[in-house]
Amino acid sequence: WMIVTGSGAALTQKNETKLCLIRPEIYECDGFMKLNFPYINPICVPLNPGKLKIQTGSLCQSKVCGDRVEGVDCGDEVADWLTDALCINGLRLLKQSSSDKRCSKQKKTKSDSTSQSISLSNQAQFLLINTKSVAWLTERVTEWTDQPDINAHDQLEGVIDRFRGNLIIEAPAELDEQNWKYISIGNVKFHADGPCVRC
Repeated sequence: WMIVTGSGAALTQKNETKLCLIRPEIYECDGFMKLNFPYINPICVPLNPGKLKIQTGSLCQSKVCGDRVEGVDCGDEVADWLTDALCINGLRLLKQSSSDKRCSKQKKTKSDSTSQSISLSNQAQFLLINTKSVAWLTERVTEWTDQPDINAHDQLEGVIDRFRGNLIIEAPAELDEQNWKYISIGNVKFHADGPCVRC
């Protein structure tokens, strides 16, 4: 899913911080997603918009994620709801088309030529953050350690939050994660695509 502006560019929290107030709830068995926003009535959107009009929109206008993506427009009702919630005219909600397969641009080795689908993410589906690596980095960026009113733990937590990781771990040593090929959490095995270019 993505929200696009009237020009077809993706709306992100970098440009519109109120996006964080939209709270989606997925009701898979009932086939809909409910969108909530403070002080306005929620709206329900079908999970499978069916044969609705297909639009092509630019994911974003940067070199990191400048791919063109094909999405299904979810209709005028949710578009009006988004305009009311965010006070921005011309917004549309697109669901990525099942035929559209964006893949990671991460360079693979000769032995691993497979390309990982990344949906509408910039580089990968998940971003793993090693707290030891962030602590190591924090020690080297003097602007981050110049705040005497903040204790070391809170300062580290603040820096970790800046990276917006999905998986926060503590490895045995800093930068260990740069050498990992796979990460297992319980029975789930994740393939490591390499360092995040944004970070």
